[in-house]
Amino acid sequence: MSILETEQQRLINRFHAQKPIRSWSMIISIFGDCVAPRGGELWMGNITEIMQMIGVNSGVVRTAMSRLASDGWLERTRIGRNSFYRLTKMGCEAFDQATPRIYARGPARGDANWITAILSEGEGRSERREYLTDQGFGILAPNVLIKPDIGQQLPRSSDKIVFMQSMAPPEKAVQLARQAWNLEGLQQGYREFIETYSDLQALLECEGHAPIAPETALIIRVILIHDLRRLVLRDPELPLQALPEKWAGSVARELAAGIYNTLRDHGEIWLDSNARTTAGALPPPEPAFFERFQPL
Repeated sequence: MSILETEQQRLINRFHAQKPIRSWSMIISIFGDCVAPRGGELWMGNITEIMQMIGVNSGVVRTAMSRLASDGWLERTRIGRNSFYRLTKMGCEAFDQATPRIYARGPARGDANWITAILSEGEGRSERREYLTDQGFGILAPNVLIKPDIGQQLPRSSDKIVFMQSMAPPEKAVQLARQAWNLEGLQQGYREFIETYSDLQALLECEGHAPIAPETALIIRVILIHDLRRLVLRDPELPLQALPEKWAGSVARELAAGIYNTLRDHGEIWLDSNARTTAGALPPPEPAFFERFQPL
């Protein structure tokens, strides 16, 4: 077993040490990283094979795929005895929103501007609050949430949610951030990510390392993005003045970018050679795929 394969096994063991394992979430990472930029459809046999390389058996994979289909992420097509899964409109929209955040690099884009959401009283408020936190809002009060304004279009207000733009001075931004988000928990998560992947980065930077097998590159790449995704989608992208000192988020992103850019094309070789859709071979990636983790 090569040193890189040993690193792969260490990451797989780490994934299985997390309880619960959440295999369905790993499948989401596979679709987001490998399938969405290539048309959004993949043969069930390929999904099973990739997950088996991560140590997840076919029965667990079938259960996870059924859950993702019932939750509206995927839809199934059967041709003979073969099943193919395609991202639904909901799934595509979710990836379109998440992808720029996951594969970004550089400092946070926020400044002193904020978007405030005011929730109306009544039935459904908890569901609306959960929806907003999934979109990066932090909770100041049961009916007041905030999010950094990074130049996106202000959401449309309704009788259920009113959105407003505001500005806060630096000292107020720090206070708001600490009140609305668990930044220390996120900071610790980024530090653990750096600790987990620093040795791998050093290994890949060594000129004498063994050739990178396509399947090894693919699996490490998928696990890397899976771990990063779970952090950055919780990251509100606060302005720099609102972040704790020695913020680890930027370091973690640069670390991920270096590893991903080294492994990306090797992993694509496996997909080119093995991945199938209802129309045959998996189509090539869209141009935006090659812009991932590129410098600003």
